[in-house]
Amino acid sequence: MRLWLLVFCLIWPLADNLQGAPEGTDRHPRQQFIAVAPNVKLEVLDWGGSGRNLVLLAGGGNTAHVFASMAPKLATHFHVFGITRRGAGQSSAPSSGYTAKQFGDDVVAVLDALHLTSPVLVGHSIAGEEMSAVAKYHPGRVSALIYLDAGGPFALYNPDHGDIDTDRVELQEDLSKLSHNTFDDAQIIKTLADEARYRRNLQDLRDEVEGAEAPSPTLADRSSIAAFQSYFTGYYGGILPEDEIRQLYKITATGAVGERLAHPIVNKADEIEKERFTSLDIRALAIIPFPNALNIGVTQDPVKLAAYKAQEASRKQGQIDIWRKQRNAEVVVIPNITHYVFLSDESEVLLLITRFVNSLPSS
Repeated sequence: MRLWLLVFCLIWPLADNLQGAPEGTDRHPRQQFIAVAPNVKLEVLDWGGSGRNLVLLAGGGNTAHVFASMAPKLATHFHVFGITRRGAGQSSAPSSGYTAKQFGDDVVAVLDALHLTSPVLVGHSIAGEEMSAVAKYHPGRVSALIYLDAGGPFALYNPDHGDIDTDRVELQEDLSKLSHNTFDDAQIIKTLADEARYRRNLQDLRDEVEGAEAPSPTLADRSSIAAFQSYFTGYYGGILPEDEIRQLYKITATGAVGERLAHPIVNKADEIEKERFTSLDIRALAIIPFPNALNIGVTQDPVKLAAYKAQEASRKQGQIDIWRKQRNAEVVVIPNITHYVFLSDESEVLLLITRFVNSLPSS
């Protein structure tokens, strides 16, 4: 999984208030299902609270329940909601509609149904793409965006390093035109350059997934939800909430964690049709872990690993530089945390979110 980011130190007077939800706070959100299109309903969680509306968007393969630990703490200062995108968890899984624009449209449909004005979207991982889509296709609908290691090239395209998914689509279109002799010399040169960049990124991807997979959980790891959480802590840097585990895995009569719940389009939901977003004209906070604390799924061949780390560092630094060029974006790089920044460094993420949201003009 690819990550990005910079170094930041912050002392915030509200730290003690953010360490945990106050006594009596309901950690179990109200659940509802909101129609966003014909025969498509999304799970929406409401953790309550007052003040500005914050809407949490999970990464690929997760549901809104992944925020079960952080959301109640944010709800001590804001009104907090979570959306599970189409194709995930208990939300509808239609056969189509897995594009950046459609995901963004789905989010706005939920905002409209809830009558939320000037909300702030907070997204993890691939949710960065749908947040950028909201900014592009629904300008002015939200007041700001917060990217929790969600600022990759799918959210803000870096032409120097490219993105293997969006580049593949364009390259296929270019080669199709080339085969029909519809290109001039300049376009041919561009296509060859795009192909070289695509091949380089493809090799990087091969090195990334070639070896060093995280060991599968043992029977002891699966014996209880607590044991399973302990297993995940070693690889995600924080405790995966019980609510999320129950959304993703079968729980046996004895309380053991069984197989992952089957989903009709799980692969399609994770490999959505990506889009190039070249600028971001909205207040934004990009929280980027760099360097990442873990290298799960990366080759352990010493020569290949060194080459991969050097290239990945270059790519991430390039991504950071692209974000810094956005006039309305604030970039915070935190070293040695994981892709699940809100699990591995929850306290600092809470501080950063709170400070940033409180700096916004009143809604």
